[in-house]
Amino acid sequence: MKRIVAILALSIAPLFAAGLHEAVACMGCHDIHYAVGDKAFAVHNEVMRNPRTQEELTGTTAAMCLGCHEISEYGGAGIRPIHLHTTHPMGMEPNPRIADVPQNLLKDGRLDCVSCHDPHTSNPNWMYLRVDTGTDGNDIQMFCVACHSAKGDLTVIGIESADEIEIFSSMDQEAGAGFFPRSEVVITNETPSYITPLGALPENSIVPNYMNPPSWVYAPEINALELFDDAPAAAE
Repeated sequence: MKRIVAILALSIAPLFAAGLHEAVACMGCHDIHYAVGDKAFAVHNEVMRNPRTQEELTGTTAAMCLGCHEISEYGGAGIRPIHLHTTHPMGMEPNPRIADVPQNLLKDGRLDCVSCHDPHTSNPNWMYLRVDTGTDGNDIQMFCVACHSAKGDLTVIGIESADEIEIFSSMDQEAGAGFFPRSEVVITNETPSYITPLGALPENSIVPNYMNPPSWVYAPEINALELFDDAPAAAE
């Protein structure tokens, strides 16, 4: 699916912002009133599947990320496409013999895009990685050994243990955006169960604004009070 507004914003981002997501702003990824995915996501890839399990991406953050970062043939907007069959595994439980991944870096017990990236604009790191790897990713080993400590030379990196590595997160509003110990970082929060995503957008459509929703927007006729067990009965 194409996101015309997102494409235009990203094409001019280098002219106006230090990072690409700054120009897209909050509404490039989230839609306050007409979400097409959980967590009020404004984009959602309905086509791509996990190449290893063949499962749909529904419920993963990857479904939102690939709404932009995949070619249109595979459900994305063609913005810096990432093809899952060529990437680090996601949507699966990590093998402890391959990686030592703290449970709090997983989403629902599985690796997801947010295990490695915090895409919010408060993240100062290169490529929105959760670990500071320097201006151009020159210290990428620091990021890798956060989960693959047995494979890196910690002495060269300048640490004695992966537990010394601080992980960035913006997902704990009480603590604020910042760097946290591996064992304490919070990367995701539960979505309120009453949110029902709008679903897939028609081809070449953009996310509607709250002033002018198009005819295809799903608007069920319900009594909102019925959502609550202790709500008063509706008047006859």
